[in-house]
Amino acid sequence: MISCNVMLVILATCNVGYAGVLQEDPIVETEYGNVRGSIKESRNGRNFFSFTGIPYAKPPIGELRFKTPQKLERWSEILDAQQDAPHCIQKNYLFANPKIEGQEDCLYLNVFTPQIRTKRNVENTGLMPVMVFIHWGGYVVGYSSTGYLGPEYFMDKNIILVTFNYRLGVMGFLSTNDDEAPGNYGLKDQVAVLKWVKENIKYFGGNPDQVTIFGQSAGGASVHYHMLSPLTKNLFHKGISQSGSALSLWCKPLGAEQLIVTKMQAQIVNCNSNSTTREMVDCLRKIDAADLVESMKTFKFFSIDPINVYMPSIEKLTKMNPDPFITKTPQEYIRNREYKNIPWVLGLVNNEGLIRAEALLRQSSTRKSLNANFDGLMPFLMALQLSVPKKELLITWEKIKGFYFRGKSHIDISNPESVKSLIDLYTDRSFAYSMYQSALYHKYHGHDKIWFYNFNYKGENSYGDAFAATNETLNYSWGVSHCDELIYLFKSPALFSNELNTNDKQCSEDLITMWTNFASNGTPNENWSEMNNFENNTSKNIKYLSIEGLHEGLGPEYSMTSGLHKSRFKFWEHMALVENLKELNETIRF
Repeated sequence: MISCNVMLVILATCNVGYAGVLQEDPIVETEYGNVRGSIKESRNGRNFFSFTGIPYAKPPIGELRFKTPQKLERWSEILDAQQDAPHCIQKNYLFANPKIEGQEDCLYLNVFTPQIRTKRNVENTGLMPVMVFIHWGGYVVGYSSTGYLGPEYFMDKNIILVTFNYRLGVMGFLSTNDDEAPGNYGLKDQVAVLKWVKENIKYFGGNPDQVTIFGQSAGGASVHYHMLSPLTKNLFHKGISQSGSALSLWCKPLGAEQLIVTKMQAQIVNCNSNSTTREMVDCLRKIDAADLVESMKTFKFFSIDPINVYMPSIEKLTKMNPDPFITKTPQEYIRNREYKNIPWVLGLVNNEGLIRAEALLRQSSTRKSLNANFDGLMPFLMALQLSVPKKELLITWEKIKGFYFRGKSHIDISNPESVKSLIDLYTDRSFAYSMYQSALYHKYHGHDKIWFYNFNYKGENSYGDAFAATNETLNYSWGVSHCDELIYLFKSPALFSNELNTNDKQCSEDLITMWTNFASNGTPNENWSEMNNFENNTSKNIKYLSIEGLHEGLGPEYSMTSGLHKSRFKFWEHMALVENLKELNETIRF
């Protein structure tokens, strides 16, 4: 069999316009100018081209802060694309000892490819599928650098990988609920990336008509949002949402409520919140970026909660804002079937709640405070104010506590049984139930091709170690943490210095194969069945792929099953919550 590298060299010598991976310092001519990359090696020894730190929009600084990303101008010199660009400015409270990192000038992307074009005028033949990854971080933190999202595993396959930064937190989502600062700049940055891909990816050997967007946590929710937004029409063709959807509570779009948050932000940094929104935003544009990000700690009422106060916004269509990202709730878009009916993979990891449980319990002082005022704090840590009227907060919490903590009147959060219950509660409230509801609601409203999965493979490494920091109460034995599937998709030397062991590598190769099969063929695996339709089936026990196993022993195991977290999801279905989908729950039952 002729190897792919050899075939690329043959193609190049046949003068069809593609280069193999033998030349030094590859240079690609984009619509905005030339970029110089470098040559790297994949996990299994295949050479590929790497281009990092390519700008995709003007720096969002000065007058461009809190504005839609602006299109680039051409550059004349060859742009060096051999180093990671800085992160978007942030303070990552999820990790120990958080500090301000990154910068405001951060709108850069990375392209990794097994082939590049040597001629701009050749026909679109031999182009590879494109996968665009949107990073995690609750819209307040996150990284696209190769230290966290190394491309080596994907580059063993015939696909083009794109990763990128987008604006976060106050810089990415501040809104006045009017034309002065309509919000969603971070999501509009993502739209700008997809437009850049549409224009330029063919020069890197990628097919602009075969683009899959995939993301984890906030990235997964972003994928779902792009399936709803009119701004991304014809910019992508498949989607993968990992541990996040537009129905997740932590990314619930807000309207007028965002102005209240913005006024509070203005007061914190000594801008006049009683002035016009134009004057207030002008003042906020002049505040040092690091001071703005640092000031967000003022919103926290307990430990690191809330992680973020800036959410996606429901915008208004006006003359000054002719291209809003969304103008109504995700539920309305789905109900009206105003979504992109594209192949969609979505799912979760088994113990998503470890990310929040570990962050809360890593310090003895936090555990002590939580034990002392468990019933007072938990309704707000669970964001119940988003789901029920104020007068119903405590009674709703009592029902939740009775179910998850088995009717105990006093909760000792240091007790292993209580810790497990807390993890399950965070898992369901923050991630699992909304992901499940998203799949069901789309299917109920006519979405054709959906695949669902649950990832419960326990490898040697875990993001839980990073989230736990020095905490001794929680440890890896509590399950598979939020973000853990990323270990098998991306090399992450900034977090995990060791190479994957035999079983972990097998899990990685399996996931990479399924994800790239989906990008290439529209089906992840012949043994992974699509979600069932509801025309002749009124059961919510949908089929999903179960990914199980340990890094010791037999390794990863795969099976089709149903009934994921059945009793827990059934509990939430019967709660009187704003976000519960009435027409779905009255028709489709467990």
